[in-house]
Amino acid sequence: AAMAGWHELATFELPNAIVIERRAKVSTEETTQTLLERGEGRPLIITDATEGWPCRKLWSNRYFAANYGSDELICNDRAPFRRGERPSMQTIRIQLGDYVRYLEDPQHWLASRERGQPFYGNSWTPFTKHEELRNQIKRMYFVADSLPDTGESASFSRQLTKVFFGPPSCITRLHYDTFNLHAWLSQIKGRKQFILYPPSQAHLLHAGEGVDVSQTCFDPLQPDFARFPRARQATPFVAVCEEGETLLVPSNWFHLAVSLTPSITLMRNFFNDTNAEAFLEAWLRAHPPERPHQVDPSHEPAHAPAHTPTNAPAHAPA
Repeated sequence: AAMAGWHELATFELPNAIVIERRAKVSTEETTQTLLERGEGRPLIITDATEGWPCRKLWSNRYFAANYGSDELICNDRAPFRRGERPSMQTIRIQLGDYVRYLEDPQHWLASRERGQPFYGNSWTPFTKHEELRNQIKRMYFVADSLPDTGESASFSRQLTKVFFGPPSCITRLHYDTFNLHAWLSQIKGRKQFILYPPSQAHLLHAGEGVDVSQTCFDPLQPDFARFPRARQATPFVAVCEEGETLLVPSNWFHLAVSLTPSITLMRNFFNDTNAEAFLEAWLRAHPPERPHQVDPSHEPAHAPAHTPTNAPAHAPA
């Protein structure tokens, strides 16, 4: 569908950047041993991960609106949330069909709420209730994923897979996904640029200064080295994820994403033998059994389930 009033962005050039490698035919063994387990891991673009998936042909903004227009979508303009930030992130609940009208109509009421940034539909978890959508995607062949999509863990697992969609200029600010979860992000439609930093560079990024330790106020797209002097020494890992490509993000890697074109991204947080113990420890710390529903929202990761799952795994997988 055409998007009125939106302009595609040029790729951002960062000094001293390391270009993330692109590969096809990546084995689960290599992913586990080299990309996730060795040291602090390494990101990778996988070029063939979604070949033949029905979603590649079917999904579009209008397809979503026609079939799931009554779904509630939570959209915002400056994720992830930062406690105490002024002005704070705007969060709007809107029907999905109405959000798609916003993408196509510059006079839509939501446009009047913008403050220099578009609203991003980055919270949709359709796989919890739409079985036909689940049949349009598959499990990624190149990673081991220890959480089954069936049985007792199905509800929790399906909350860890989301669809993000929106116009160019949508930005997810620099952060890492908490609970020590790995992630993959796959471009179903459009192009998105990613900027990553390894966990060992958290100090250089001024992570945790005035924000949660999983975030930093440093913006590599508009760097303020007077405010964040150590960031000059940080080395970004950069890639443009093209349509049909998938980015693997190891746990605790800081990442920023900016949509260069209209974009539909399929993402999943996951754990396996490389991070299951760390995930479970972090999950139980944030969700103590005696207070399972009294969770401080500032502890929720950018891509965590919106609500505390009642059937989170009781034990780390073998």
